[in-house]
Order: sequence, then structure tokens, then C-alpha cells
Amino acid sequence: MDKLNVFFFGMVFFFLKAVPCDAQEGFSVIGTTYVNYATAYSNGYKIVPVSQLSEDTLYAVYSYNEDTCYFAYSYNRGKTWESQPLFATLFGNAHYPSLDVYNSLPYVVSEGDSGGKGEIFLKCPFDYCCPQRISHTPGHSTLPAIIIDDSRNMHIVWQDDTPGNWEIYYCCAYYDTAVSDTINLSNFSNGSDMYPSISIYNGNEVHVIWERYDPTIDCPYSIVHKYLSDGTWSEEEFLAGPTGIPLHYPSLDFSHGEDSLSAAWEDSSSGKSDAYFYKGNEGEGWPTTGDSKHPVVSTVGKTWSYVYWEDNSDGYNDIYGHFYYSMTPEGWCGSRKFRDVFGDEDMHHPSVANCYVVWTQGNSAPYKVMFRNEGYPIGVEERNRKLQNAKLEVYPNPFTQTAVIRVQGLVVSERQKISLQIYDLSGRLVRTFSLTTNHSSLITDLSSGIYFLKVKGYKPVKVVKLR
Repeated sequence: MDKLNVFFFGMVFFFLKAVPCDAQEGFSVIGTTYVNYATAYSNGYKIVPVSQLSEDTLYAVYSYNEDTCYFAYSYNRGKTWESQPLFATLFGNAHYPSLDVYNSLPYVVSEGDSGGKGEIFLKCPFDYCCPQRISHTPGHSTLPAIIIDDSRNMHIVWQDDTPGNWEIYYCCAYYDTAVSDTINLSNFSNGSDMYPSISIYNGNEVHVIWERYDPTIDCPYSIVHKYLSDGTWSEEEFLAGPTGIPLHYPSLDFSHGEDSLSAAWEDSSSGKSDAYFYKGNEGEGWPTTGDSKHPVVSTVGKTWSYVYWEDNSDGYNDIYGHFYYSMTPEGWCGSRKFRDVFGDEDMHHPSVANCYVVWTQGNSAPYKVMFRNEGYPIGVEERNRKLQNAKLEVYPNPFTQTAVIRVQGLVVSERQKISLQIYDLSGRLVRTFSLTTNHSSLITDLSSGIYFLKVKGYKPVKVVKLR
């Protein structure tokens, strides 16, 4: 791809006016941290919306200190946050968390260390059960990433040195019940395979990319790609390289099946690190004089892209952002230096899902974990407003014997039959029955506990059944 011409920063203001956003014109603080890599290293997702385009609920994870990770949540699209420690592993410590969501419930993978080596654990922050151990290797397991498909299969990758060199391992878990056999996904003994990233594209294909260094050849650097389709893994292919130019920190787009493959990584073709973006509405960054590191990309359908990276061109650590909207004549419709907008402090390690971006900010500890809602394009925002007018109501809530469920709006027919699913706290489907739009129905014979009610096109509702 050709390098993109430099855009004037004045275009940012055009972008903000032309593309309205529900979020405040500013940012929010998710929480504090004592490490400046709170949102770093694992190339999994640090922030995830509950639903791709229609939810106000957001979940985030980050490193709080060298041995603890935190889980955070917002029910107003990031305006305010609550954070809490996450008992994420069996070893009393946790590193490099990554998360995804299934049916409104978050699931976190992280590394726990014992006896000088790490293992990978899976944990739902809303579940009081012990963390589920995923890896059982004799080597050191680290840098996990997770993606969850529509069947609640939890696809997890990590970096492991069991064979004596770094390789990429994979397994599929079903929360709190089963873990598949571990697969050495890269199976490459000549060098090092590191920094795996995982996502879902083309409906249900699970894609993984990672960085490879092979010292046995003249062109040792490459970005490797494999995907899982209909139960079979593809052969390896190179998205970049082999080359003598260093390539580092690949990251896949948070897609969940809506788009084709979209990725980012560091490229040193110019003699320094540059942010390189692969596909994703053909999105790229812009040339800078400094080192551009840790690039990430998010696409929304075929029309909208967000790209971010860490940059030191101005003599300090900043985060640069670039936005693409195909409905504008220029395509690329805005650029941003975060330090110009969000505070005069060093900024590190962006992570993005849809229009939501998080990063670590500060010159000394305690640092801040920051959040920004960058806004969807106009068409998506109109859809959001329609969805906000659609209501799924339960009353009373909490309830003891019976509760009334009512659905309103969105469905055209006044008496159209629609399906309601009830999930327990672990994400297990416990009940399905039909409702009639704009009329009420009852739920009764549930055991005491917390449940999530879900109707397609509506925001999920949490209900509590008392004894």
C-alpha cells in the first residue's frame, strides 16, 4: 500500500462536527495503575462492548501492578466506570489480561505464575468459582488472547516455550466445563514465534497472527497467519515477509465475523518503526519523524475504520489516531494527537474495539487507565437511537415468585411473536419461550439467582430471583 499523505489536524474538528457521538466531548478515567504498561503486551482486547453496535455496557481489563489485574465496567457508554481487583488465577497473581464477551458476560484470560513459570487461566469476573486452568505445559505460558464465537466456544492463544523456543499454542474452552487438547499452532523449531493475536472474520472463521523471527535465514522477520474453518486449520501464510526488516507486535481487528481480515503491526522499512495497517477499509496511518509502535485497528462494517499507535515524534510518548469514513469524498476524515486533546502527559499502548479506545497515561506512578468513545458514523448512530427507544422491561426486579416481562418498540408488527432467552450467570441457556410484542408475559419457576434476559434487537436485562 502507498503511504498516506499527511492530513492537517484541523480536519479533526470537521470530523467531530460531521459525525455526532453520544459520548462526552472528552474522556474518562477507568482507574489507576502502578505500571505504565497497564494496557499493553497481550495482543488481545483490553476493552469490549457488550454488543457490537447497540450497547451502553462496556467491560475493560488492565494490569494494576506487577502481580494484579483489574476488571472495570461502565453502564453508560464509558462516562463513568467502576473498577475492582480480579481473582483471575489460582496462583494469587495475574499478568497481561485479555477479554471478550458472550451473551452479556465478560470472560478474561491471564497469566498466573508459580514455581518460576506461567500458566494460562480463564475467569468470568461475575462468577465466584475458581479460575479455570487452560494450559498444562511444562514450559512458560504467557501473553494470552481470547475470542468467543456464537456457540460459546472460547478460542485462546498464547506464547509458550515448552519445546525450548517460543511457539504459539491454542486451545478451545467451554467455560467451567471442558478444555480441548492443546495444539502447538506454529510448530516451528528454528526460531521464535511471539505475540499472538486472535479474532473472528467471515462469519465464524477463527484467525490467528503472530510475529516470527527465524535466525537461520537471511530474511528472518515475518508476520504469520493461520485460520480455523469448519474444524480444520489452514496452512501457514505470510501477511508480511520473510524480510530482513524487523516486523513486530501484530494485532488483529476486533471484528466478530462482520469483516474480512484486518490487522496492524510495526514495520521498520524506513529505518525506524512505522505503524503499518493491513486492509480494514485499506486503512493506514500517516508518516511521522519518530518511532511509531504498538499499532491497533478497528473496523465497523465496510465504511468506517479507526487506527491508533504510540509515537514519540515530538520528543515525548504520545498516541496518534486516524479515522476513515468512506461516505466522505476524501475517505480519511480526521487525525488526532491525543496529547493535544487529552492531557500533557506521556501516553502508551492503545487498545481499541469498535469506536472505544483505552490507553495508559502519566509521567510517573500512579498512572491512569484512560477511555475515549470516538463515536460511530452517522448511520450507525441513527441505528443506536432507534435501539435505545426499544425497551425490554421486567418488573418487579428483583422478584420473588413472579415477574412481568414486556417488550416494546423496534418490532413492526403489534403482535409479532419473538423469542426470549434466559441465561444464568455462567452464560448457560436455561429457558427459551415466545413473547408477543407490546404485550406482557410472566416468568415464574426459576431458581434463586442472577439471570440475563435477551431478545434479539434489544438490550439484555439483568434480573434477580430472590428466595
